[in-house]
Amino acid sequence: MTKVKTLQIGNVDVTGSRFNGQELHSALRLQGFDSHHLVWKKLGNDEETTEIDYPFKTPLNNALKNLESEFSIQSILHPAPLSIAVNQHFKAADLVHYHLLHTGWFSLLGLPFLTRNKPSIMTLHDPWSLTGHCSYPRNCDRWMTGCGNCPDLDVIQSMKKDNTHGMWQTKRDIFAKSNLEIVVASRWMLDKVQASPIFSHFKHHLIPFGIDLDKFRPGDSQAARKKLGIYPGNTVICLRATVSPFKGLPYIFEALEKLPSSAPLTILTVEDKQLFKDYLGKHQLIDLGWLEDSNLIAEAYRAADIFLMPSTAEAFGVMAIEAMASGKPTIVFEGTSLPEVTFAPRGAIAVPMGDSEALAKALSRLIENEEMRHAIGREARQLAEQQYDWKTHVKRIIELYEKILAGQTAGAAR
Repeated sequence: MTKVKTLQIGNVDVTGSRFNGQELHSALRLQGFDSHHLVWKKLGNDEETTEIDYPFKTPLNNALKNLESEFSIQSILHPAPLSIAVNQHFKAADLVHYHLLHTGWFSLLGLPFLTRNKPSIMTLHDPWSLTGHCSYPRNCDRWMTGCGNCPDLDVIQSMKKDNTHGMWQTKRDIFAKSNLEIVVASRWMLDKVQASPIFSHFKHHLIPFGIDLDKFRPGDSQAARKKLGIYPGNTVICLRATVSPFKGLPYIFEALEKLPSSAPLTILTVEDKQLFKDYLGKHQLIDLGWLEDSNLIAEAYRAADIFLMPSTAEAFGVMAIEAMASGKPTIVFEGTSLPEVTFAPRGAIAVPMGDSEALAKALSRLIENEEMRHAIGREARQLAEQQYDWKTHVKRIIELYEKILAGQTAGAAR
């Protein structure tokens, strides 16, 4: 029997491999698919991953990004779709799955002809495709009526001048001519695409991301703490340190200031370093920096007592799921996908959006109540086992592929 040929297309392979199709590509090959991964930038050594290439690729791409910035357009001018269209793996594929197309290398104008005669899926990782420019509209609802008169051109992805209505119309016209089925990872994101004038006509599929439950699991916390040099007796708050406007850093600072000064804490951060340097001397600070090795990330969770993730915008939130699987209680803001995907209040604590006082109170409760931490952590692990097994995620994706290839999809939420 001939193997089904699938092609994942995305921006990069190694960085963010859980989202960009690389891990899915590897899993599909293990399941007997003839899978290939076509990426804008290849960093790893997988033989079945190749890089999109064309003459003067890097200088041309940089020039086009600058030109797009000047004219306040996004993901329109890049020639990558032309290279994809003549690629041997694209031509041979029975089905193509697109990921993260709006990171400055792809032209949406290519979607209509790329998807015309090829069964195609696109995973939406955030609402950018629904809006005139931003990755997260937050409290703005202009994306439902055509954008224009944008209240925040500086938010990611930024624009120099207000061309949001023009970009919204361009996206509407492009996606109206594209033959796609849409995958999202949360009910929060599903609600957005179903309400979108740009995307409501597509078939939508809710398939939560999965994680490796053998890697992200409760383990020897004391050994992990000793390895990281955490002071004995300290309560460890683990968090993602980043200046991204969506990850709630100012609220974390405010909440920490409101905690009792007597609480011996270790602030354990991943991603950016030195953002919490002002707390040196008051709390122990351990900055792990950007971690590509998921084993090291898993060790950080095992060393933690609490995972703090007060994102102000989040379409899924894999780190919260990893913390759940590691048996740790997580604190999140309401108004994003996080209360949904963590099953708050069972697997996490959700507090009102932007309320640093409530954030501090939730932290204090968990710091002072070890039994509460363990109780939420145990249920969080059980929920992760039920909902977020990587094998289940791959199985659901394969089922969707099979239905699409058989022409049987109905577009109902899974």
